[in-house]
Formats: sequence, C-alpha cells, structure tokens
Amino acid sequence: MISDEERWDETHKKSHNPEEIHSVYAEEKEKLFPRGSLVVDLGGGTGGDALYFLQKGHSVVILDISSFALGIAQAKAKKHNLQEKLAVKQVDFGLHALPIKPDSADVAYSRISLHYYGKNHTTKLFIYIYEILKPGGTAYLTFKSPEDIEEMDYLRNIGVEYEPNVYIENGQLRSRFDVDQLKSMVAQADITNFEVKPYKEELRDKHGLKTALLVNEVSFKKV
Repeated sequence: MISDEERWDETHKKSHNPEEIHSVYAEEKEKLFPRGSLVVDLGGGTGGDALYFLQKGHSVVILDISSFALGIAQAKAKKHNLQEKLAVKQVDFGLHALPIKPDSADVAYSRISLHYYGKNHTTKLFIYIYEILKPGGTAYLTFKSPEDIEEMDYLRNIGVEYEPNVYIENGQLRSRFDVDQLKSMVAQADITNFEVKPYKEELRDKHGLKTALLVNEVSFKKV
C-alpha cells in the first residue's frame, strides 16, 4: 500500500509546473498581513504562494508531507536569492502536531490543503493552528466547498461516505464541509473571534484564462 508521502510525491511530480504562478487568494490575503510577517504556509506544496509572500518581504515556513514538493519550493527561493527567508518542514498533518513554537506566527495560511480529514481531526487542526499564532495573529484557511455540484456528484458516485460531507476516494479521505459544519468545528476548538464564509476564488493561468474555484474560508484572530 502506498504511503501518503509517496502519494503526494507522485501527485506533485505529475502536476508540477515550472511556470507556476501564485494564486489570486494569496495576492488578496497578503494585503492584510502585517509587514515583515512570519507566515506559516500549511500544505504549501511547491511554494507558489510562499514565493509570492517572500517577494513581498515576509519570512515563510512551509509545512508539507511531500519531500519532493518542499525541494521544489527551496529551489524557487534560492533562484530568487530568498532562501534565507524560507524554512521547510516535512510533516503529516494526519499524524503529527505542527512543528512550530506556540505564539510565534503572525499568519497561518492554507489554501485548499486541509480538506483530507474528518470532523474530529479537522477540529484538532484548528486548535493546533490557533496555538502557533502570536496574540493578534491571524489564520486564513480555505477548504473546498460542497457547493461544487459536479465534484460532489463525483464523490458521491465514486467514493464511500465516511461521515457527513466526508468521503473515502481512492483510499484517501476528502472532506467538503459546509459553512455550518466549519463554524461548529471552529467553535468546538474554543476559538471565539472567527468568521466562516463562502468564497469564490478566481483561477488564472499564464495565458490569462480564468475559471473559478468554490471554497469556504475560515479566518480567525488569536486574542
């Protein structure tokens, strides 16, 4: 049986694009970061968004399960002479707590990288993320939405329902929590200053072609 690390290494090897550009979501959220922030990018993969944050003057720690993806991210930073501002740590979010000191991050950021767990573990991740934030630090996290009807039809037809809005597909959990489910989980994590809302992210490629991604955004500030 293939391990999760091997699965994600293979995924990144197949999908890696040397001309990858940062996401519209990263561009929008970076405007809200304090200048010179320490940003923890959870599931940052090959570092498309992380490189953008580095170029904007922030320091970044990428946490990801794929050693292949982390190597690509390091190479990108080195190419732009930004390697001293980047740290990478290999971690399986399904097995380990976050290897970041409590009260140390200005920003916790994750773009569609944490929807591979059930309700209880996702709640635990919210607790971990809250812990690493400095007082006043903010988390910006997006999760794929069940409002994507085509994808939900696929999961219902191909996958096995594990719990409400969570499916097992090809040996992997895939969650598509709705807004109310996410609100409940954040509240169960004893986080009070939060917002959960639908978010339609514009996708673009180097040719300027545009599509849209339906997600739910969870944001919260440590008090």
